Amino acid sequence: MRKRPGTGYRRDRFTWAAFAALLAFGFLNAVLGPALPYLRAVEHIGYAMAALHQVAFAVGGGLAGLIAARVRDRPGRTSIIRLGLVGAAVAGLAIGYGDTAVVTVVAAFLVSLGGTSALVRLWAALADAHGPQRTTAMTEGEVAVSCGGIVCPLLVGGLAATALTWRFAFVIGAVIVVAADALFWVIRVPQPAAAEHHPPSARSGAGRRCRWPMCTLVVVFAVVALEFSLSFWLASYLADAVGLQRRLAVVMVAGLYAANLTGRLLASRLARHLATQRLLIASLVMALVGLPVLLAATGGAVAAAGLVIVGAGIGAAFPLTSSLHIGASPHSADRALGQVFTTAAAGQIVGPLIVGAIAQAVGLRLGLMLLPALAILAAAALVRHHATTPVASEVPR
Repeated sequence: MRKRPGTGYRRDRFTWAAFAALLAFGFLNAVLGPALPYLRAVEHIGYAMAALHQVAFAVGGGLAGLIAARVRDRPGRTSIIRLGLVGAAVAGLAIGYGDTAVVTVVAAFLVSLGGTSALVRLWAALADAHGPQRTTAMTEGEVAVSCGGIVCPLLVGGLAATALTWRFAFVIGAVIVVAADALFWVIRVPQPAAAEHHPPSARSGAGRRCRWPMCTLVVVFAVVALEFSLSFWLASYLADAVGLQRRLAVVMVAGLYAANLTGRLLASRLARHLATQRLLIASLVMALVGLPVLLAATGGAVAAAGLVIVGAGIGAAFPLTSSLHIGASPHSADRALGQVFTTAAAGQIVGPLIVGAIAQAVGLRLGLMLLPALAILAAAALVRHHATTPVASEVPR
């Protein structure tokens, strides 16, 4: 494929294989939310107990990120991608067919541990392969994640009406993951590149004013807490608070991922010409516009409008923030992304768990009022990062 004029961005065989693996991960990443109403019914659990699945998922991802941040490049990227994806596929089957909370919570942990271990190396390899164009590659990778997220609730909701039941979605998911994993037996994964060294003049302000946790990691925490709280509880919110029929509520989750896809497609194009920071603040503003619409909804049409706006807004937030952090970090892409996923795990735990605890006491609609506060926190941290980092350094070259 020829390079696009003026961009220097080229999708090679590894890039396409990474996108296939990210699509598979997107399925696993999205499955807990749509399956949650069925898990709650089968296992006879409430909101607080159901939230433990998300906590376990977050702990698994956090452990994978912590290992990546602390351990150097042994074992290699390729081995971790292969083993991580296969392990996640097998553990996913246990969520669908475990039948008891103990089994499904442990399985959620293992899905995330394996899947995120592979994901960190996939993102890092994409970042190393595309260098200054990493924002474009990572936002396009999130497009693939969105496609997996769209397929997932459609399968869960559609299969629920058949003799195969909603559980068979996990079988299909395992097949998708294993098929993507097979690509990495024939395609070479780029090895870690040397970490970027920023001149003191470019980083001295940030170094003085924004130490650990770095501003970019505060943004990671907030946007991940927002995104996972919404995706995890959306089907339950639409069924319990808005009053939609359960199967329709589950299928409507696909609308959230379709909106994510739209936002990520748009961001992947704009990232070739605009500063990453500006794209990210625009996405947060859009989320803040859509959240009041979604949280005030009393019918399906208004709820759908709100989730489309919010979904398009937050769709590209994670890859944009990850790209910012890689650029700001003195570490290799693997270690910088290990920091990102360790921080993201905290967001995955804190957000859904607080929402579940509030929902158990006063209802899910009030519990989800946490989401606008998280968007404001992300915007505030981004403004501080903007004040300490030259915007020109984030414009694609």
